[in-house]
Amino acid sequence: MLLGASSAYAAWPEIPVPADAQAEAIGDEVRLNGIPMRMHRILSHQSVKDILGFYRDALGPRLAERNVAGSTILSQERGDYFITVKVRPLSAKLNEVLVSASDMVEAKRAANRPLGFSLPANSMVMSDMESLDAGKRSRQLVVSNRQALGTNIQVLTQELAVRGFGPDGAPVRDTDAQYVQQFKGDGREAQLTVVRQAGISHIVLTTIFNP
Repeated sequence: MLLGASSAYAAWPEIPVPADAQAEAIGDEVRLNGIPMRMHRILSHQSVKDILGFYRDALGPRLAERNVAGSTILSQERGDYFITVKVRPLSAKLNEVLVSASDMVEAKRAANRPLGFSLPANSMVMSDMESLDAGKRSRQLVVSNRQALGTNIQVLTQELAVRGFGPDGAPVRDTDAQYVQQFKGDGREAQLTVVRQAGISHIVLTTIFNP
């Protein structure tokens, strides 16, 4: 079984899957920080050692390897693409493999792209994930700044309103340090989470457009 082969993405690298493993695509189309990616999640009962051996053989000698927080990550540049394989144990008998390939040519073009969403002043975007899955287009922004909780709520609620989102009932959580609110609109929904900790506001904003 190979990951990456399709009529729409014929040029994407093909990455094999270990025998007897279960593989599923993460979204039909995925962009991380504006960079097109193909991502798969694989579950395998083989040992971590055997899985890593399989991917070392599959990817070949030009390979980087590092250990991060209990996971082993293999990475490789292949033509116009950058491949990563992250292996981590879920239990004594089950391991998870996250395989991704990103388009490095498009990455250069995306470097200075406009965000297309107004954020509170001096915000830093930690992650911007867009995906298309079963006709649903979703986007998750992870942001941090030093603005007060109320300032973030006001700015982002107004920005959502411009895009046709309105609050869906009372906030799920509303304290001095945390705020969670659901939003709805015509064929769309969103969730805004703001957490204030040690003088920093951490924001997760997820928007979903239904077919």
